[in-house]
Amino acid sequence: MSRAKTLENETQEAFANEALVATRALIDRMRTLYRELERMTGAPITLHRALVCIGNEPGLTASKLAAILGMQRPAVSRVLKSLVARGWIERRRSEDDQRAVRVHPTSAGKQLLQATAGRAVGTLQRAVCKLSTRDLEKLTEGINAVLQHLPDATPTMPLPIKRGVWRTSRRSPG
Repeated sequence: MSRAKTLENETQEAFANEALVATRALIDRMRTLYRELERMTGAPITLHRALVCIGNEPGLTASKLAAILGMQRPAVSRVLKSLVARGWIERRRSEDDQRAVRVHPTSAGKQLLQATAGRAVGTLQRAVCKLSTRDLEKLTEGINAVLQHLPDATPTMPLPIKRGVWRTSRRSPG
């Protein structure tokens, strides 16, 4: 191998290591912020993300919330049921179309949003919005390139068939 090729490989390895360290730092920081928020609210981060969306746009439909969160409708239905059970949102029939149900934060939901404002949800978005257009383009290209090399995100879990015997089954994300 030529000296130039060796130097190129070493440079790529150094950049790859730097990228991995930075990515792990980002993931660890966000995970820490999310755990803190989960401890404060006693609820999974997904519920808080949905509540933030509802607080930002009271009167959302479940379909629009699903699109914003990038979730399937059945998963959003479960999230909404949990938010209602906690007293953080209420469902109201649309005045325009009685078939449509819109979700609104309750006073308890609004209080929770005020108490947790800026804790975790939206933190990454605010940080990304501070980047220049050039940096956003590079970040998007880099993340998409990495995602192309990762396996499918659908988790597999071993499920017991009967005592002592296991099989692997796909579990739907949600």
